[in-house]
Amino acid sequence: MKKSLIIFTMALLGLLKVEAQVAKTQVLMINATADASGINLTWPAMPGTFTGQILIYKRDSLHKYDWGNPIATLTSTATSYKDINVKKGQSCEYRVITANGNNAVSFGYIYVGNELKETPYKGGIVLLIDSNYLGPLALEINRLYNDLEAEGWQVSKLYVNRTSTAIQVKNKLKNHVNARKNKPVTSLFILGHVPVPYSGGYTGDGSNFPPPDGHVEGQGNHTGAWPADGYYGDIDRDWTDNSVVMTTGAQTRHHNLREDGKFDHVKFPSKVELEVGRVDLFGMTAFGKSDTVLTKNYLNRNHLWRTGQTKTTERALIDNNFTSLNLASTAYHNFSGFFSRDSIFDNKDYINTLKSNSYLWSYGCGAGSYNSCSGIGNTTSFVNDSIESIFTILAGSYFGDWDIANNFLKAPLAKGSLASFWGGIPKWYIHTMGLGKNIGFGTVESFNNTTFYFDGGFNGSGNSIHMALMGDPSLCNRHLPAVKGLTASSVNKRVSLKWNKPKGDFDGYTIYRVDTSKNIYIKATSYIIKDTVYTDSSNYVGGDYTYYVYTIKKETTASGSYFNLGAASKAFVKHSNKIQSTTKNNVQFYPNPSTGIIRFNQESLHSFMIYDRTGKSFSVNKTDDLSINIEQLPEGIYILRCLDENDIEISVPIIKLAN
Repeated sequence: MKKSLIIFTMALLGLLKVEAQVAKTQVLMINATADASGINLTWPAMPGTFTGQILIYKRDSLHKYDWGNPIATLTSTATSYKDINVKKGQSCEYRVITANGNNAVSFGYIYVGNELKETPYKGGIVLLIDSNYLGPLALEINRLYNDLEAEGWQVSKLYVNRTSTAIQVKNKLKNHVNARKNKPVTSLFILGHVPVPYSGGYTGDGSNFPPPDGHVEGQGNHTGAWPADGYYGDIDRDWTDNSVVMTTGAQTRHHNLREDGKFDHVKFPSKVELEVGRVDLFGMTAFGKSDTVLTKNYLNRNHLWRTGQTKTTERALIDNNFTSLNLASTAYHNFSGFFSRDSIFDNKDYINTLKSNSYLWSYGCGAGSYNSCSGIGNTTSFVNDSIESIFTILAGSYFGDWDIANNFLKAPLAKGSLASFWGGIPKWYIHTMGLGKNIGFGTVESFNNTTFYFDGGFNGSGNSIHMALMGDPSLCNRHLPAVKGLTASSVNKRVSLKWNKPKGDFDGYTIYRVDTSKNIYIKATSYIIKDTVYTDSSNYVGGDYTYYVYTIKKETTASGSYFNLGAASKAFVKHSNKIQSTTKNNVQFYPNPSTGIIRFNQESLHSFMIYDRTGKSFSVNKTDDLSINIEQLPEGIYILRCLDENDIEISVPIIKLAN
């Protein structure tokens, strides 16, 4: 990668201009702690030469893309900030900027929780699978399906042929996703040598953006179209193929002509909706095994990790061989959301350290080729040694263009790691994993980032089609042991549950009643259960039920605290109870379950009271003649009681959903 080709753009964030800084100095490494009094943010002291201000911004929701005005402005010597407005069960994200006047010096971003509640429903995921694996990997794929379902994903499988075109695969995928409107898809796991989309016309002639690694015509000729898996994640947009003509690339696979099946776009033409990740070990011949065997090994390691059977040391390694560039800022930023700053090491060699020491995360960058990275190693390094890092980030020329034999970016997946990406070209934002999010969430946030996060300004590479996750997008930093052997029976108007105790580290268990057809999860327990038996006395309505029992643990990280769930064991039961959802005099209450407003069909109802399963009462007033509002109640099951026009009591179970 020739430094003369590096273009640092001036990114505007509010009124701030970004000064050209490199790696660690460009990042404010924030750690957070949470307690009953709120959130405490800490960061290293700025150099004595810094005389500016430190600006604190905050957003309360990850779906709100507006930092607004600073919530605090601190002096240059400040190293902490206390926020008393984040209560237990809540989360928020902070942006902290150090600035000299209008010039930003460094940025810190952190997603923080204060005993953030667990999330039993993860979303919808499609396994887009190479049909060559239909028979040979049926066992491993079905196990993956079951693992995902037990974690709270709505899973479906779609097999496609290697010989299809990317357009044919996209059309098939769109039809599959559209058929799942009642179970919306949020994530896409591409497994195998599914046809690789290509897009773009990267060039140095000034008519378009340069290649992300800077190798324009005459400087390596890495121009033209690049692999673009984000095409599959942009599920509601058809990409164009009618304008780019580019044949200057050193390899013909980069050549792009009109209507040749390679698309025009260098930037994502619209928001990418799906969290896309790919495990494609085709052509990794250096490992001496077929892609089928390599993928089988990956799925075996994947299963052990996500069921809490693989152990690692929670720390990070950074081997930065581009000290004059800002590529490694991706590592410094994200890792500080996972680990305390004293657990992030940047003075060790990548290969020599990882072949004998365990690190959950690692980062390496240096001058690259398709199968090597200077100062880090080459594909053969992963063949010869078992690299002990579950997640890794790598950056250097060429190997981010991954659709080629023995590619260096894919090499970690063939031996030891479960995910890898080309981080720093541009910056990625996966720091939400510090609070339990899956890696795919940060992946799609990084894809779609234009100005919300500072993207590093490297060769204008932000929001570009080349960005890709090598690995399973559903993986998290921490996975708990899975519950097994759950049984359920209905006896004396109660549901009795029993299960087996798994090995491993967790606090206890929590139980949900689940309507899988509507993705409704109702928590049956208000506390963590320590035993392996439980009687549910709060299920007042007879019918068919599915129960899920999860391991649960309060996790503490550099991003605060959250409640984590392991994979559940599920059981079905036909439950008998005399209280039914129908009531006297044809009174109807709807919707039920509800997040707030419950309506009814008789104006004469009055004297509303609600009781939780402990007998505690809550008075409820009408919002109008035909509705009441229960929005203020916690989620759970209640009994609603009221009187009709003849003062006859009516009782009905009410399910309150989370707001």
